[in-house]
Amino acid sequence: MKITLLGSLGNINRHFIPRLIADGHEVTVITSRPEGAAAIEKLGAKAAVGLNTDLDFLSRTFTGSDLVYLMITGIAFSSATSMSDLAKIYSQAIKKADVKKVINLSSVGAQSPEAGILFEYHAMEDGLDELTGVTVKHIRPVGFYTNLLTEIALLKAQGKIFEAISPETMRAWVHPSDIADAVYNRINDLLTDKAVSKIKYVVSDWATGTDWVNALETNNISAQYVTISVEDLIENFVKAGLPKVVADGFGQMNQFQQSPDKLYQEIKSSNYHHGKVKINDFAKEFAQVYYQ
Repeated sequence: MKITLLGSLGNINRHFIPRLIADGHEVTVITSRPEGAAAIEKLGAKAAVGLNTDLDFLSRTFTGSDLVYLMITGIAFSSATSMSDLAKIYSQAIKKADVKKVINLSSVGAQSPEAGILFEYHAMEDGLDELTGVTVKHIRPVGFYTNLLTEIALLKAQGKIFEAISPETMRAWVHPSDIADAVYNRINDLLTDKAVSKIKYVVSDWATGTDWVNALETNNISAQYVTISVEDLIENFVKAGLPKVVADGFGQMNQFQQSPDKLYQEIKSSNYHHGKVKINDFAKEFAQVYYQ
């Protein structure tokens, strides 16, 4: 089968692209970086160099594909491109290329306006769901473990972790490799015409801030968990250069995380993909980066 993927060789794709190639599929990987093409081709895939916002490029690249895997990347937006705009570009490209099977990497939070900046993902889901004659499935991962790596600088400097969420609040976490497993499984489901749900959540582990501090301690990293207000969090984001509207969106997201029963209700009632990488496993990865 011919499969076309957005996302280059990112933290998720690099885990499942070799498996698709080993299965005998013809895989095309879209990258915005010409210098990234060689690594893609070394795996046995075809590299297509272009931008996610280029409708003509996407249409040409998608043409002939049995399945397309979509995601949002860091270079997907400009000041003039919203999530709704991008959804239109993706949808038009799929329609022009006559693609019949689509998997979209979305996010937890797409289900509720209370999720702040994460609710933006609903615009992509809604736009793709309007396609007729196309089977569309959404993958919704929860909070990435890898986001915790941004804490390293302050942790080294002050020995502290600053969060706008109580250390006793239960949170859902996911590792990129577990997302990759869920995507790989969903690709096989669609290629074999298996009847599956529209949405698949992905969770590696459930853990509190205290659990995270304890996991770090087992890897010889001492951390003090400091709870700050959402207002202070927003102010810090603005000082770091984020536009106020974006900082407010992150603030609302953190506020929503303080109500895990509401945030995770839909996940817990679904047949979500339960991954393998637990909080203690990721603490070992974190420590390797910390001590570099």
